[in-house]
Amino acid sequence: MYDSSAATALPAADTATMGTQQEQVRMLVGRYPDLSETELARLIDLYRGFSALDTALILSDDALAPRLDRFTTEHRSRVRPPFRQFAGLLFYTVATLGMLAWAISVA
Repeated sequence: MYDSSAATALPAADTATMGTQQEQVRMLVGRYPDLSETELARLIDLYRGFSALDTALILSDDALAPRLDRFTTEHRSRVRPPFRQFAGLLFYTVATLGMLAWAISVA
């Protein structure tokens, strides 16, 4: 038979000690720039998934704000949103303005 207990990716103790993504980013930013390549890659990966609120909460911490600012400045090309997100926003804006112009011209 299949033993599902051996199929877990991480032991339960490891997942409990990792904390939330925000806690992990706080810890890594607090140690920036003294990070290994693996930790830096993890920080970049976590930061890409952050919402504006998560970023604002970290920036509100006076001890972490200068380090986060330095991190985003030094790694701007790796942490900024991809162009396709801006292209999607631009498409919806142009489509909305086009529909609004059509509605005004018909009315």
